[in-house]
Amino acid sequence: MNETNAAPSMPLQSALPRIVTVGRHRIGRVLERMGPAVAGQVRVGHVSAAFDEAVQAVCALHATEPVDALVAAGASGAWVRERVDIPVAMVEVRGFDLLQALASARAMAQARSAADTPRIGLVSFGQPSPQLARFDALFGSGIVQFSYHGPEDAPACVRALQKAGVGAVVAPGLVADLAEQAGIPSVLLYSDAAVLQALHDAVLLARHRHAERARHQRLETVLGQLQDGVVAVDTRGAIQALNPAMAALLGAPAQALHGRLLDEVAPALGMAQVLRSPGLEPEGSEDVVQLALRTLAVRRAPILENGQFTGALLVCRDPAAIQRADRHLRANRSLRGAGVRWRIEDYAGYSVAARRVRRFARQFAASDATVLIQGESGTGKELLAQGMHRASRRAAQPFLAVNCAALGESLLESELFGYDEGAFTGARRGGKTGLVEAAHTGTLFLDEIGDMPLALQSRLLRVLQEREVLRVGATTPVPVDLRVIAATHADLAQLVERGAFRRDLYYRLAVLRLSVPALRERGAGDVQALAQRMLAQRLHALHQHALRQHCSAASQADALRLQRLLSVLLEHAAGYGWPGNARELDNWVERLLACRDDLDDGLCDGAGPAGVQPWLEVFPECRPRAPDTSATAGRPAMLRDARREAERRRVREVLQEVQGDQRRACEILGISRATLWRRLRAQD
Repeated sequence: MNETNAAPSMPLQSALPRIVTVGRHRIGRVLERMGPAVAGQVRVGHVSAAFDEAVQAVCALHATEPVDALVAAGASGAWVRERVDIPVAMVEVRGFDLLQALASARAMAQARSAADTPRIGLVSFGQPSPQLARFDALFGSGIVQFSYHGPEDAPACVRALQKAGVGAVVAPGLVADLAEQAGIPSVLLYSDAAVLQALHDAVLLARHRHAERARHQRLETVLGQLQDGVVAVDTRGAIQALNPAMAALLGAPAQALHGRLLDEVAPALGMAQVLRSPGLEPEGSEDVVQLALRTLAVRRAPILENGQFTGALLVCRDPAAIQRADRHLRANRSLRGAGVRWRIEDYAGYSVAARRVRRFARQFAASDATVLIQGESGTGKELLAQGMHRASRRAAQPFLAVNCAALGESLLESELFGYDEGAFTGARRGGKTGLVEAAHTGTLFLDEIGDMPLALQSRLLRVLQEREVLRVGATTPVPVDLRVIAATHADLAQLVERGAFRRDLYYRLAVLRLSVPALRERGAGDVQALAQRMLAQRLHALHQHALRQHCSAASQADALRLQRLLSVLLEHAAGYGWPGNARELDNWVERLLACRDDLDDGLCDGAGPAGVQPWLEVFPECRPRAPDTSATAGRPAMLRDARREAERRRVREVLQEVQGDQRRACEILGISRATLWRRLRAQD
């Protein structure tokens, strides 16, 4: 096959439509000669073949690269048009062209014969023209018509010409060539003008087909990228298009499903309703259907083209994929600075200790140095870490937190440092980015750093020293720029002396040190301020929930009553140690909200023991305590022992109240399971 390229000014050959001219013998030579006339608009190729041979050649070309239009003539052109699914522009015989061809044939015949009106043969595909027969009868032009229907008829047609004694013939290419071989002068039935017109018609067909194919490919690309299954059907319910996800759901290749009725392939997806009444399908409605063993959320919609209903669209969504996407979005949202809830100012309190903590936190926020926060559980270490991140230059970058005591060594290693694909059995395909790498340009908060295994301490030390992380199973480290804030309830200096914590890591972490006091060390004023803030936050959350649910919210009078009750309760709890610190106080406030309708205001009205007793049952922390007569003042070690004994006693009391339910005990005490386990172990 010969192919004529587009003009050099065209940017890309593949961007042009492609047409192929089909014909051999004389018409083939004309088509090949005229093809360059439209080469600047399309890519033109030629197939020198006819009938079945031409069909096979065109199909082979189309399979290699799509052909947008064909140009053909006569019987061979009609033969090809019936057997290929490609638009064909036929070379048409027009009246003026035919008269010119007959005049040329008459001149040839007269040159060979002395007769005044030599006989002229006209061969056409199909039936002879009755109009031309009437013309010959009226004017005696000596035109004899012949017809043929295929290549097998051509030799017989030439013999009929010889028998009729024609002096010249006007015929299609095959008959014209055979007539020349038999000694009969011939004129090609198709003029150059007719061929050129067919080429221009083919250009228009090719452009339209090329544009349609481009739109179809664009649609297939879009559908192929969708994770949801999508299928389009016509008005009968026959499948017109579907994406790979839908083909997988239906359990067959896409090519095998085209043209089949969707209701027969998958009756559960039923499109009959939307096809019968396209305007009745509620917009945005979804059904839940069972397809084989899978549960799918299905959405149906009519397809309208130029205002006419032409079919319907069905989209299948996997509910599990929707849930995974929702979890992923929520998780990613929490990685960014927008997920940081707390500010330094949220560390409430007016005591000297509280003001000192806020002052140091603001100073530390301006630095990129590592911070070590030490304090008991529930004292607000993560609040301060978030606050320092939010007040730093990294505020718009990720803030990632991990509890080093909550994960096993191997799991903590993969969570912190990530791993490459194939690093171990069960490793995720493509590997996993660790928190150290994910916190690049942001802040990594390591809670309970004192419980980190020694093997991982050395890896963390390298991150802090070299500012690079090596994934598990990897050989090339990845540079990172992050700030590390660590927190612990333990005395890291003592752990270092006992060999339970690396000395070099300790000094890398403790560049900036922030000691957070326990709630009992901050005074009753801070306890009141913190509790009132917690109450206000919970009342605000309840108010917002009531607005969303269109139900009644707490009135201003209710809020004032609760504030007064909370203040009086805290006065009765003076001297209580708050071993759970802010977490325990927050649980205390929530308990007040939960029981506010079951207890009266007798506590605020100075009620006697009978009126106070119901409150003491709910808030045993308010029970009177014997004054501390021990002589341990000014002796830190003994005070620490006394505090730990109070914590252990409180743990025993709560466990007894909840009948040994450790989960519930942790909720009441406001501590983690790891902290509860340590306190229980200390009792043994």
